[in-house]
Amino acid sequence: MLGVNSMHVEFDIPEINEYPKGFPGYWLKTLFIQSPSERYQINALTSTYVRLIEAAMVEYRLGSEKLKEFWKTHDHDSLNLGAMHRSVSHFEACVSNMYRATNCFRRLRRDREQDPLSLHLNKEKPNFATDSVSRRFKSIRNEVHHLEEMVMDGRIADGQSFALSPNGPEVPHPTEENQTIKTIDRLVIGDNEVLFRELASWLLEMAAYADKIAEFLPNSRTGDNSSV
Repeated sequence: MLGVNSMHVEFDIPEINEYPKGFPGYWLKTLFIQSPSERYQINALTSTYVRLIEAAMVEYRLGSEKLKEFWKTHDHDSLNLGAMHRSVSHFEACVSNMYRATNCFRRLRRDREQDPLSLHLNKEKPNFATDSVSRRFKSIRNEVHHLEEMVMDGRIADGQSFALSPNGPEVPHPTEENQTIKTIDRLVIGDNEVLFRELASWLLEMAAYADKIAEFLPNSRTGDNSSV
């Protein structure tokens, strides 16, 4: 717990230590063994999906790191706004990449020609690929872009937030008078918010499906997985 004047700050931001190097198995297999599909369009989607998940995980880690750096150096003697600004930019990029990756994944599942990989990905429906989660990604991404447009053309109202903001509940401290405890546990922009726990859960789910794609090797005749 960090103390900042009359407020203690806690973080509910799960760490993501998995896949520190991304998905080298996917790239190596695509280059030297076999692509997930015999169709170029499907392979373009899978490579875009994996690339975006790699980027989103990096942005999540950096956003968390810079957010904690801000609060650790934020006291009456200093105000490390640079760390907060970088944190916000990292998290905006993270959510944008997750939204784009989700679109790629949903398109893979809807392949009209029923590519073997598409059939394989339709065996289960992950949470991140549901309509409700996809709408939340889209709403946050659109709000970020909409507010930027409002800033550029002067329509932003006095005092109106114009960027994604890390936030969370603040409650009275149970033992210290005139002190509060604030828990940074979500990102907020306009009427939209998403918990860091949700982002971390969806990112790990997305990463698991990047692994599934990397492991998939279709047989040219049957579409079943073939051994290496």
